[in-house]
Amino acid sequence: MAQPVQPKKTYHHGDLRAALLRSARTILEEQGIIALGLRAITRHTGVSQTAAIPHFGNLTGLLSALATIGYEELVATLTPLLDKGPHAVGVAYVQFAMQHPGLFTLMFRSDVIDRQDPHLAAASAKTSTMLTQLVGDLKGQHSAHTCAGARAALWARVHGLAVLAIDGLLEALLTREGEGMTLNALIEDALRL
Repeated sequence: MAQPVQPKKTYHHGDLRAALLRSARTILEEQGIIALGLRAITRHTGVSQTAAIPHFGNLTGLLSALATIGYEELVATLTPLLDKGPHAVGVAYVQFAMQHPGLFTLMFRSDVIDRQDPHLAAASAKTSTMLTQLVGDLKGQHSAHTCAGARAALWARVHGLAVLAIDGLLEALLTREGEGMTLNALIEDALRL
């Protein structure tokens, strides 16, 4: 008597879109942007390279979705601090970058993400709106003549500190001239307005 034919086991991942984003984020934080390839992400997820295409189209689509998550997390981090003022928001911005260096770097890499992606543009705009609100709160306390100038100066200060922290350059500064400060104390001091 012939054995009944068993149906082939098919691979079912559940929420493949979320799994691909988790894998991309893991690779990003562990190995950096350079390691983010569609093949590496799908291999890490345990699916074929073509499995990502229906969800993201291509690698740029996947990385844009991941950057969108980064902006959403940044907004969620900063929003509760808006009432505490620009200093608290600035410190939290730098700390976010230090806690999520790969994600933070990806969020500002126009060469690998699509800034025209509607979800990414909306999430980025929320962050931008928050910065504009903070600059409005500081009106008269900054030497720039325009709101745009004040915003650019304040963002450059905070973002510059974030990049220096990610690259380990603030720790090098502390080693040379730290005066017994911790990294967080240096950031607090540098952001005093």
